[in-house]
Amino acid sequence: MRLVPVPDDATAEETLRPFLAKSVNWSIDSPPLSDEQIAADEVLAGYLDGWGREGDTGVVILDETDRPVGGAWVRLPREDWRGEGWAGDQIPELRIAVDPDEQGKGYGTHLVRAVLDLLRLSGRGSVSLAVHQLNTAGEFFAQNGFVIAGRNGDADVLLRSI
Repeated sequence: MRLVPVPDDATAEETLRPFLAKSVNWSIDSPPLSDEQIAADEVLAGYLDGWGREGDTGVVILDETDRPVGGAWVRLPREDWRGEGWAGDQIPELRIAVDPDEQGKGYGTHLVRAVLDLLRLSGRGSVSLAVHQLNTAGEFFAQNGFVIAGRNGDADVLLRSI
């Protein structure tokens, strides 16, 4: 297992796109959204479009064969874009996903800790994210210090101080 930074160039979108899809398509009870549907959704596409602006940072976790098995990244809101977990204009929002076949191995914890370290080093005081009310990942985030700060539709907006 190895953590690597998300590149600061156009390859970042290609690297993170599968993990955005995994974070969107978490429910086995809902039909999955295709890459095209995600790209056409203004809010979802905003998590990656134009990667490399101020505040964009993240990590990817590679398995023993250097295959990407998880990704976590943060993005600051813009005047024309706010993510599902928006909690304030100066609070970066976290997206994270681990390949379902690789869950339960501690990869998610490594990803969260790495992103929190990056945010701490950049002087950020908190981070937010959205978790659908039926998604059991909410328990994982609670164990990692996130608390419910509000609601956005069917999702809890979680916040963590750094």
